[in-house]
Amino acid sequence: MRKYVLALLVVCYAGIFGLAADGMQLRQVLPDLGEADYQALEQGKIIDGSTVDGGSILPYFVPGTEAEKQAQAAQQAQGGFSIAALSYIPYGKKLHAMAPLSRQLAIFNAIRAISTQEGLQYISWRAGNKPKLLIERSAYMEDEKNLNTLLPDPVATTFPYSVQSYVYQRDTSFGGNRYLHTYTNSDQEIFVAIRNLSAMKVLGIFTAVPKEKLTINMGTYQLDNGLLLVALTTIADRDPVVSILGLHVDLPSAFMRRITALQHWFVAQLDTIETK
Repeated sequence: MRKYVLALLVVCYAGIFGLAADGMQLRQVLPDLGEADYQALEQGKIIDGSTVDGGSILPYFVPGTEAEKQAQAAQQAQGGFSIAALSYIPYGKKLHAMAPLSRQLAIFNAIRAISTQEGLQYISWRAGNKPKLLIERSAYMEDEKNLNTLLPDPVATTFPYSVQSYVYQRDTSFGGNRYLHTYTNSDQEIFVAIRNLSAMKVLGIFTAVPKEKLTINMGTYQLDNGLLLVALTTIADRDPVVSILGLHVDLPSAFMRRITALQHWFVAQLDTIETK
């Protein structure tokens, strides 16, 4: 009985000290967040901010990373706007046991499995804040124009530090669009910049986001016990709200909902690593 109680205490203290260590490291790598933000991250919540009305997105990014470099450029840009979202995901048992570079490769392949985004839902304002289908089709392309041959998800056997791919996605908000995915990686960071190669239209007719004016960035950053997941969306030369024939499209809200859906998708992707 005494051994059982002692073992239970060890497990409890390990859990408490693990949480404390996570909180301490979050404060070290993200020094400009507020205390409420740190607590929200530790509780598994997504925190977010935007440059709309002069807001700052820089506190959400680890200094010195590629993600922070892109955030700096977005913060200083004139015209348009940017939104950022950040979450912290503790490693499962399998990811925690991996060597850092092996973990990077597994995470990289999980991010690139974009066909698994098919059927992804988001919370739709127009549907009364209820779940609605977001992505109908998601696949890689041979080149930036050829839609006749769509390719399966690639699987890397060694971790690459840079790579580019062309992607086709059809969603219920903006129809079918072509994108360029550009990865800039390091031993701790995976960063992908996604740029639209075709205009994004509402109702298939009216342009909401012109060609090459949208950049959706997603990045991961390895900590000792978990992963930071950051998203940065920038729309250049566009007001936050677009009005088309009496239809008002709140772009920051629309893309924040999209980012949230993608972050939930990514967490599900990490779970597939744990169960393999």
